[in-house]
Order: sequence, then structure tokens, then C-alpha cells
Amino acid sequence: MDTHSPHLYEYLADHALEFTEDWIQFQNIKTGSHYSLDSPPEVLNKIKEQNSNYVKIIAKCLLLSNEESKELIYNWTKETATDRSKSSTTLDEVVRNSGVFRRLYWTYVEKFVEETEFHIQLKEVFEWERKINFALDYVLETFTSTFLEILMNRLHAQSTLIQELSTPVISLTSEVGLLPIIGDIDTTRARMIMESTLQQSADAHLSMLIVDLSGVVLMDTMVAQQIFRLIDALNLLGVRSVITGIRPEVAQTAIHLGLDFSTIHTENSLERIIADVIQENSSFLHM
Repeated sequence: MDTHSPHLYEYLADHALEFTEDWIQFQNIKTGSHYSLDSPPEVLNKIKEQNSNYVKIIAKCLLLSNEESKELIYNWTKETATDRSKSSTTLDEVVRNSGVFRRLYWTYVEKFVEETEFHIQLKEVFEWERKINFALDYVLETFTSTFLEILMNRLHAQSTLIQELSTPVISLTSEVGLLPIIGDIDTTRARMIMESTLQQSADAHLSMLIVDLSGVVLMDTMVAQQIFRLIDALNLLGVRSVITGIRPEVAQTAIHLGLDFSTIHTENSLERIIADVIQENSSFLHM
């Protein structure tokens, strides 16, 4: 029966600050990383506080069941992973420091065994090994999982923002908008254009949308189908559509592919239709 785990817990908790100072000495200079020795004082102090708490949390796991340890650890890793994701700390640094922490932790367990007046049996050390390594493994598992989830959510949000910014509906008047489409259109971007344009048109209460294709250099069946679908969906919203800027080479490709634009209102000059819209709006205001 293990009777010395509470004493080891107290020893590790009492030496948490000393442990952290030793751990800091293993850090390198890497600007922007929370683990860097050149971090601002407020960041370094927070790192020291978090690491000292980490020492105590792992020590506490000596007295808990595995399930209780997992709950305690998850709350800590969720907070620290969020902090690290806001800096230039990379996942490989996290993994490296996990190894540094583990090795140093066992050094302090060894110190306890050497310094204590208690007689420590080998079976107790093996029990500590199971408890401590279980806790450290679960820390790394939950930390990397949370860290990656935060980064993936951030990438998804940035990707969505870029897509939205790449298909902005520009307001020409209170009821007329302009959608300039630039570059190649794949399936993913076509879906984003559809969703973003419909939402922006509805939010702006547009009655007319000018779709400018002068920036589209390649027209294939998929692109044409997406444009037709967009026009149909806009019609359902009560938004009249006009297409401008079809390039000569795009027009030739459309004819070659047998694409029928006869049911869609097209204009060859974006400048002229904008001028017409402005003139109509100006005439309305002066009525």
C-alpha cells in the first residue's frame, strides 16, 4: 500500500517555484514565443506562474484517480493552450518543452527519494511512474488537441473572411449593387460566391445586381452553371441581374461549349451601366 504519495505531493508543491526557475534555464531565445527567454516581463511572469501551477497539478494527480486527474488537467490545458495560440509559440516547441518538463519532474522525484527520511519502496516508485506519466501524457494529448482546434478554427475563419472579401457586393445606390468577380472559380469558391452574394444582396435590400465578369479569364461549363444558378437565386429574391464584362475569349469559349446566355441580360460596358444607374438615381432624387 502506498503511504508516501502525500509527502511527495507536498515536496513537489513546495518546490514548484524552484522547479520553474530550473525549467526556465532550458529555454532558448525565440522572439514572439511565450517560452523565449527574451519574452516581456509580464509574459515571462505569467509563464512562470502557469508552470508552477502545472507542477502542482501533476503532483495533485498522485492523490487522484485517473478520471479525476483528467478533469483537473483538461481545465488547465484549455487555458494554457489558448494563451499559447495567441503568441508565436509553435507546436514543436510545446512538444519539446513537454519532454524537458517530464525529465526535470523525474529529477525532482529522485531528489525527494534521496532527501526524505521515509523508506520508499520500489513498488511506490512504480506507482508514481504510472500516475505521473499518465498525467503528463494526458496533458500533451489535450494541449495539442486544443491548440490545433484553435488554430484550425482561426484558419477557417480567415479563409471565410478572405472568400467574403474576394466577392464583395459594392453598393452603387440604395437599391443597386455591383459584384466584381476576379480570378478562377472552383467549386468551393463558387459556393462561397453564391452564399455570400445572396446574403449581402438580401441584407442590402437590393433590387438590382450588376455582375462584372471582366476579371474572369476562363469560362467553362461549371463556371457558367454557377452563374446561371446565382442569377436564378437572385430572381427568387426579387433581385434583377445584369452581367457585364464578358471578355471576347470567354464569349468564344461559351459559344464553343454551347452555353446559352440568351435568357440573361448582358451589357458590354460596366462604365456605361453604372453611369445609367447613377443618372436614373439622380433623376429620381430631383423629381
